[in-house]
Formats: sequence, structure tokens, C-alpha cells
Amino acid sequence: MSTFNDFKKMMNNLNEENLSELCEEFLTNHEAAMNILSNYCSDFGLLFNSQEIKDNMSIMHKNGDFDNVVCFGIELSENQLYKKFHPS
Repeated sequence: MSTFNDFKKMMNNLNEENLSELCEEFLTNHEAAMNILSNYCSDFGLLFNSQEIKDNMSIMHKNGDFDNVVCFGIELSENQLYKKFHPS
């Protein structure tokens, strides 16, 4: 059984480029981003359904784990739209 800590470890192992691309994909094609993230989990040996992935991502957003990710050329912590939906 995979846990949130397993998920977080997997996300922290992604390089900056992968995180940026994943962020941009979430903003342009949420379904495709979920598929990519599901594949990352699978490649890392984790088993999560889509709801568990969403829940884990939400926890990480609330914790500010993605604030330094560059998405479309700007860190998420500086993006006003991101801050609106993910207040610190």
C-alpha cells in the first residue's frame, strides 16, 4: 500500500524540468497531467487511484511544496492566480 510520504518522496525526486512541465500540463490539459502523474507513480512503484493522486497533490499544495516550481516562466509562489486558489 502506497502512502502520502511515498508520493511526496516520488514528487521530490522529479527534476525541476519535469515539475515545470507537469505544472504547465495541469494548467492546459488536466486529464493528460493526471495520466502523466499516474505514470510517474507507476514508474516509482507506487499504486494510487486518481482520487488519491488528487488528494496527495492537494496536501502538497497546501503545504507549499510547489511554491518554487517555475510554471510558464514564473514561480508559483509569485503567480497571483495560483495564490488565489492556493493561499499560504
